[in-house]
Amino acid sequence: MKALQEKLWNVAVPLYLKQNAMASAAARQILEETYKLEFLYGGLENRQVAIIHHVRLQAKALQLVLMARTRRGVEPLLSVCEKFLQEVDAFQRCFASELPHFQDSFVEKLLELMPRLVACKPVDLVKILQTTLRQSGFLHLKLPEQIHRATATIIEPTGESDNPLRFTSGLVVALDVDATLEHVQDPQTSVKVQVLYPDGQAHVIHPKPGDFRKPGPGRHRLITQVYLSHSAWTEPCQIEVRLLLAYSSSTSRASALKPAWNESTEGLPSLDSSIEGTIPFSKPVKVFIMPKPTRR
Repeated sequence: MKALQEKLWNVAVPLYLKQNAMASAAARQILEETYKLEFLYGGLENRQVAIIHHVRLQAKALQLVLMARTRRGVEPLLSVCEKFLQEVDAFQRCFASELPHFQDSFVEKLLELMPRLVACKPVDLVKILQTTLRQSGFLHLKLPEQIHRATATIIEPTGESDNPLRFTSGLVVALDVDATLEHVQDPQTSVKVQVLYPDGQAHVIHPKPGDFRKPGPGRHRLITQVYLSHSAWTEPCQIEVRLLLAYSSSTSRASALKPAWNESTEGLPSLDSSIEGTIPFSKPVKVFIMPKPTRR
């Protein structure tokens, strides 16, 4: 919140850029933590999920303020402001029963100002957000005792073998992956395998539904094959394998609100997508590979 204090925007340019970078990094980290809290942990009550969404709204408002401070022109703000107002409206509809517990909160103040927000220009909306953020604190989140965290453990590959995985450069080689999953809801659609190559490229593989087994309550087993191929490999090197948990909103966030600065919302990306992002939830395992040159 210190980054939103007016005095930090009136300092010399080098300090201004430093403060902006610090605030941007803080906002990103807050967003990441809210997604981890919501999608890695099971047993949360509706009010706790609402508090997580509330913090997420604050972080996105901070990002919007920072964008307005560092970018010139109104055009870049149009779609971002529209999307933000849609999310505020979605919060009201999804957590209507919890709103009485959000008195004097950031979102309550925004909802009171909503008729004004949808009618004002993006620049004025940003000013209102900045003021509202400075006047709002974070809500306390108390987690329930009965809570469990989604985890994944890769059994195979072990990452300890000295025997390299040999294959002909430019061709495909299969890597067996065996992992145990704990407290993962709907793993057939949420669990992905990521392969990180030495040059920084990352490939995400979607296991088939038949690759999952359920040995007991709250437990799943993933047994699948990952196919590796990279035409640029010429030397022995290591790849990294880990599991990701994909997440998406369970509620519709399409808004009926129509901001005054743009009469049509057609052509804007939908807030509801099949996958919004992924969270690493297993330790990475390194696999030594040794490509053989192609015979000519």
